[in-house]
Amino acid sequence: MANRAGSSGIDATLFRQEGPWCTAFVDASLGTTAAQEAADLLPDKVTQLLKSQQASEADIEAMRSALRPAVGRPAPVSRFVAVAAGKVVLDEIVQGVRTQTPQVECSEFPNLVPLARAHGGQFPYLVAEVGRDGGEVRLRHSAVAGVAEEYRIVGDREEAHHARRVPGRYDESKNQHQTTEIWRRNADEIARLVDEVARDTRARLIVLAGDTKARELVLSQLAEPTRALAVTLDQHTRTGGADPVAVEKEVEARVAQLLADDIRDLSERIGNQANAPQPGAVLGIDEVVWALQQGQASTVVVAEFQDEHSLLALAGEPWVAAEGTDVEGAGALGSWPAPEVLLRAVAMTDASIRYVPAGVLPDGAGIAALLRWPKGAAA
Repeated sequence: MANRAGSSGIDATLFRQEGPWCTAFVDASLGTTAAQEAADLLPDKVTQLLKSQQASEADIEAMRSALRPAVGRPAPVSRFVAVAAGKVVLDEIVQGVRTQTPQVECSEFPNLVPLARAHGGQFPYLVAEVGRDGGEVRLRHSAVAGVAEEYRIVGDREEAHHARRVPGRYDESKNQHQTTEIWRRNADEIARLVDEVARDTRARLIVLAGDTKARELVLSQLAEPTRALAVTLDQHTRTGGADPVAVEKEVEARVAQLLADDIRDLSERIGNQANAPQPGAVLGIDEVVWALQQGQASTVVVAEFQDEHSLLALAGEPWVAAEGTDVEGAGALGSWPAPEVLLRAVAMTDASIRYVPAGVLPDGAGIAALLRWPKGAAA
């Protein structure tokens, strides 16, 4: 499942693959005796659930092979696995989410709702710890614990400090200029790396920490689009003098603030657009289904999961229909809980989906959609 900034990262190709599919969202925590015992029993428990849904032996064996605990990961942590044709197609660790009971399902298409919920609103960001002799740039994701990728720049450390080690020479303007030029070149190399990774990953936030002078040099040499995303932490993390826990908390606070700002802006945008003379947003499940059928929904926003509703999943366009609808053209695959069918329709129409806290949407709506073009206007 690709990570797409500002969306759940859903991949429509998964819904286009022939079924049946089996998915499991399970607890993968360790660390206690009870957790270890639950991990030992999990494969048998999931096997029984799969057999009750007539899963094939090949799919059951593939699923069992993937149901491993997340060794070394702090609890809570869950694992999402999707299997088709006897092969594991998806196997992802979801940090920070506890799964009380296994969620296991076999269907004509994969139920990716648990994974989409966990990744909803996820965005990539960079943490750059810089010094006068180089630095480290770490790619992280807002909904995933740990570092996705790490890049390291090793500058001219020995040369940068040479003038300072020669007694009586560092005060000479020539040596001062030489050392400053080396620091500048090191900072320029780090800035180019940050620019490149930020551009390639569509990072939403750049956090700069480390030596004060190095931070200033790197910040000044970033490209303007990258610099607009950058914030600095007054922590010299590369010297070991900074408290890593305090640094991590500050980074988490920056990420949480950006997520909160996103939700607030999304709520305000939907409220304004829904009340416009030519609405650019719609509220309620019936209106959202209509927008998806027209290919008009750009972002579906879910505040409540619509579990009490069921919808028809269609084999072709328009991909979704209300129950009881006389379907013409694309045949109905069957009726499933609305969250699953809606997510599939979102993926198949190249829209995105966001899961937000209850009460965020206007008028008490549980679901809404921002439109690609105003309702009533020509496409």
